[in-house]
Amino acid sequence: MDIYDVTIPPLKRLTDAVQRLLSCLDDPVQLEARLAPDSFSAAEHFCLALGYVARTVMPLMGDEVPEMPMDTDPGAILALAHDMRFLLDQLDRSAFDGAEEREISHIAGEAALTQSGRDYALLYALPNAQFHLTLAYATVRMAGAKVGKGDLDGFHIYGPGTSFVCDTPLN
Repeated sequence: MDIYDVTIPPLKRLTDAVQRLLSCLDDPVQLEARLAPDSFSAAEHFCLALGYVARTVMPLMGDEVPEMPMDTDPGAILALAHDMRFLLDQLDRSAFDGAEEREISHIAGEAALTQSGRDYALLYALPNAQFHLTLAYATVRMAGAKVGKGDLDGFHIYGPGTSFVCDTPLN
């Protein structure tokens, strides 16, 4: 399996998940929710997750990462999801030739890192994309959006009223 196969399909699924989750919102104010006062809002997490699409593939292809918008309007986030999916759909596998060995220097918070393309994609970029998507999901769910695991991963289906909360404490 090459770097294209381990990056592009999960990133496509991420863009689809953002679209699914946004369609479940009862009220756009749910995007303003935060898990903690000093954390990103759900909308910002969605934007960051989508930003990791370009932030993953562009360095792997040897290209500069463009400045990504942080427009937290629901329509703008949806448009960004469509744009990132369009980008992924246009990529040719050959653009990733040599990507696994390519040296990628980047900033992670305040840390300056240099990683092989393989490590960059698998240990940094993809986990961060999923992190921000998951926090966006958790935040809108906490804010009252009727979202479930299937809306996040596109696989799970549960019947109405399914709950994983039980009265028995776990020991």
